Amino acid sequence: MKLVCTMPARNEDWILGLSARAVLQWCDELIVLNHASTDKTLEVIEEVWKEHRDRVFVINESDPVWAEMAHRQRLLEFARGRNATHIVLVDADEVLTGNLLGSIREHVRMLLPHATMQLPWQCLKGSIHQVHADGVWGTATVCMAFVDEPNCHWAARAGYDFHHRQPMGRPFIPFQPVNRSGGMMHLQFVSERRLRAKQYLYQLTERLRWPDREPVEMVRKRYQPAVYGGKNMADIPESWWAPYLPWMKYLDVDAEPWQEAECLKILDSHPGLAAGLDSFGMEAA
Repeated sequence: MKLVCTMPARNEDWILGLSARAVLQWCDELIVLNHASTDKTLEVIEEVWKEHRDRVFVINESDPVWAEMAHRQRLLEFARGRNATHIVLVDADEVLTGNLLGSIREHVRMLLPHATMQLPWQCLKGSIHQVHADGVWGTATVCMAFVDEPNCHWAARAGYDFHHRQPMGRPFIPFQPVNRSGGMMHLQFVSERRLRAKQYLYQLTERLRWPDREPVEMVRKRYQPAVYGGKNMADIPESWWAPYLPWMKYLDVDAEPWQEAECLKILDSHPGLAAGLDSFGMEAA
C-alpha cells in the first residue's frame, strides 16, 4: 500500500506548517497544489520539503480562479504518477486527531475497492480546544481516503465547480471505521473572522460565476449553517493534539484572512452583486 495525500491550498500559511507535518506522520507522500497564493504558503511548503525531501511535492497554479474539480483532478493525476494505491484527501485546514495516528493506516488498508473512507468531521469552534457537540456540525463526516481505480476522477457538473470531495466515476459506498471519539479536525470554524469572510466569499463567487444557476436565496441558505449552525460545544481530549505539540508554533489562528480583501475586490468590481446575500456582519459589506 502506498498512501499519497493530496492537499489543495490557497493562502494557508496560518496553518499549513502544522497540517502538512501532521499528514507526513501517517502518509507516505504529500502533494500540495499551491493555488495562486500571495502569502507565505510556498515558503512553508519549501520548509517542509527540506525536512522530507523525497516525500513532499508541489503543483503551482497561478490562475486565481478556483477550479476545484480541475485542481483535485490534477492532484489525483500527480498521485498516480507517484504510483499511489490509496488516495488521501486532506484540506490545508484539517488535521487528523492524534489518537488515530497509530491505527489510521490499518483502517485505510481495510478499504475495499469502490468504498470510500468517511471519518467524523470534528469541527472545532472558537478555540482549538472545543468542538461542535450537536447539530449538523456535531454529526458531520468527511470523505478522507479511497482505493484508486481508473474510473475515479473529478470534473465540473454542468459547469458548476464547487464542493465535491467524493471522487466521481463510481457509486458512493461509505466505510466508517471510527466513531466520534476521533476523526478529522476541521479548523475553519476556529476564527470567527475567517469563517465569516470565507462563507461570504463563497456566496459572492457563486453569484459571479453562475448567476443563473439557482435563486440567490438558495445560495445564501447554503452557507448560513456554517456561521449560524450549532450552539453547544464540548472540550476535546488532550490526545487529539498531543502528538502535534512540537508543531503548534506553526498555527496562527488570528492571522488576517485573505478572503476579506478578496470580497472587497469583487464588490468593488461588481456593484450590486451582493444583493440578497448574507454578509455575515462583515464591515466591508
